[in-house]
Amino acid sequence: MRYEKKNLDSFYYATAFLVSFLGISYAAVPLYRILCKKTGFGGVPNTENKVRNEEDFRRIPGHRKLRIKFVSQVSDSLNWKFVPEQTLINVVPGETALAFYRAFNKSEDPIIGVATYNIIPDKAAAYFNKIQCFCFDEQRLEPEEDVDMPVFFFIDPEFAEDPLMDDVNEITLSYTFFKGTQQQIA
Repeated sequence: MRYEKKNLDSFYYATAFLVSFLGISYAAVPLYRILCKKTGFGGVPNTENKVRNEEDFRRIPGHRKLRIKFVSQVSDSLNWKFVPEQTLINVVPGETALAFYRAFNKSEDPIIGVATYNIIPDKAAAYFNKIQCFCFDEQRLEPEEDVDMPVFFFIDPEFAEDPLMDDVNEITLSYTFFKGTQQQIA
């Protein structure tokens, strides 16, 4: 009888551990995304939708210009052409900038695509603030449709005060477009 209770207790502990582990696994991705958006960890730029004040956009006088490089990729499963309209912009921390990417649906069918992004070097991502962007939103392009996709951003003025950023002169904003999962197109 004592061994049966001990076995039953072990079974309950193992089941509770397994259920907890599964719950943590499901929560890991959303929690990781939140962490990355808040901290810039893993090269994910800051995309917080908070009210901005004049102080956020103060241009740092005399600070070196940073080269913002734009690159793009398209998944093999997506029949699109996707390119930056400019490959480089020079900005000073605190200065807003507007860049454009161009997407073209090369197929004869409407296609939905979704873009993800990354910042290189990773350590600069916490200072890269996108005000407006097309990332993570489904983009539907009709057959042979050609669209401009804007990215409005700024480098946080605190970049200039961080000694870890002294060696950062170039920041790369990289987008990759994938075929969307919702392809029910009438």
